[in-house]
Amino acid sequence: MKENLASRVLTISLYAIFALGILGTATLPFMIDYYTKFFYDAYFLEAGYRTFLLIFLTAVAIPGLWIVLEMILMMRSIPQGPFIKRNVTALNRIAVILLVISALFFAKLFFYTTFLTMACGFLFVVFGFFGFTLSSLFKQAVHYKEENDLTI
Repeated sequence: MKENLASRVLTISLYAIFALGILGTATLPFMIDYYTKFFYDAYFLEAGYRTFLLIFLTAVAIPGLWIVLEMILMMRSIPQGPFIKRNVTALNRIAVILLVISALFFAKLFFYTTFLTMACGFLFVVFGFFGFTLSSLFKQAVHYKEENDLTI
């Protein structure tokens, strides 16, 4: 199966997002300091907020990078056919990671309650359930494909 232009653009974009994500995660302490110089509010008056923010953002960024890596590996399977068991497993992993990220956002609500934190938590729950749904669809497609391959 030949890879089309949209697939190539998506693959290149995923590689760029992964590289920028690694760079962003590595420079997170500097970015937080830069951000606090320009956007100073009540949260930044608390002594532990910078540390909390650094831990929270790192805890969300690393699973996010894992999701992008899983998507890159899934994109590599497109030329041979995307309906393989490895993609079903990858979609399950992505769904679980999204639910872990949502749990991190809900845990953050106990320390710093904001509407955006709550909205992000609910969105990641919805995305996680969508990932499980997509995984089930891919699992069924793999089953049909294997059944069809066995037919003479």
